[in-house]
Amino acid sequence: MKKLVITSFLLSSMIFGGWAQDNTNSFDKKFRFGIRVAPQPTWIKSKDKNATGAGMGLGFGFGLITEFKLSDIVRLYTGIGGDFENGTINYKYDLANQFSVTYFTDKDGELVELKNGMDTSEIFSQNITGYGAVTKRKIKTTHVTIPLTLKMLTQEYGGFRYFAQFGADIAIRTKIKADDEYSALFRNRNSSLLTSSSTNSDLDLKKDASLLPIRIGLNVGLGTEYRIAGTTSLMFSINYFSSFTNLMRSTSKYTITNASIDSNGKFNFTFLKQNLVQNAIRINVGILF
Repeated sequence: MKKLVITSFLLSSMIFGGWAQDNTNSFDKKFRFGIRVAPQPTWIKSKDKNATGAGMGLGFGFGLITEFKLSDIVRLYTGIGGDFENGTINYKYDLANQFSVTYFTDKDGELVELKNGMDTSEIFSQNITGYGAVTKRKIKTTHVTIPLTLKMLTQEYGGFRYFAQFGADIAIRTKIKADDEYSALFRNRNSSLLTSSSTNSDLDLKKDASLLPIRIGLNVGLGTEYRIAGTTSLMFSINYFSSFTNLMRSTSKYTITNASIDSNGKFNFTFLKQNLVQNAIRINVGILF
């Protein structure tokens, strides 16, 4: 009887010990997935003297997370999600040097492409509206984002693991719009309506955005995980994102800074130079399984 009790105790200990070891290891399994949400302050920097950044906006992101174990402390962190961002820029306005940001839209509110040699009758028509002396632009974008980062974790301490991330984000732009403040409105050659900080809202900028709708940028961050039970953990991180790629065409075909008319009534335009990059602080909250 005593031998049976001892044998049963030893077997129970081995089974429980093996289960506990497997359960601990399961937290460190080769593949994990989860979900995240991310409120994010966002802003736009200009690398051209014609525009300057004008403060932060509040964006939002969400997505699915996947992790692949590369070693005991390193994971490949990826997934797919959506990021809704915005930022404001101020345009230079200098009448003394004949610099004023202007663009034209057609009857459907679409940007009109401008070309040197255009006749005045093509621009100053009843179907085209000109927005002059544009001084402020709030740009709103939507991207489908795929993060590709290395996630380097510490060992577990009291249920917590801490990590650092380093890598890149690759994103596809699906929408870009703007709210503009302007002070001159043109509907024909002899009509100029001067106003005070009027706004043209939800202007579609897809024609004037970069031809390749791909954004690549740096993604670095610090965070922590707290194991709830088994393989499930809560995640929190703060990540800094900075784009490497220009959001817009380097030289616009739709927005000008100056125009002159020759003796034949033909236009000669000076087109706006553009070099805008997006930035964000992403506050990620998620759950991993």
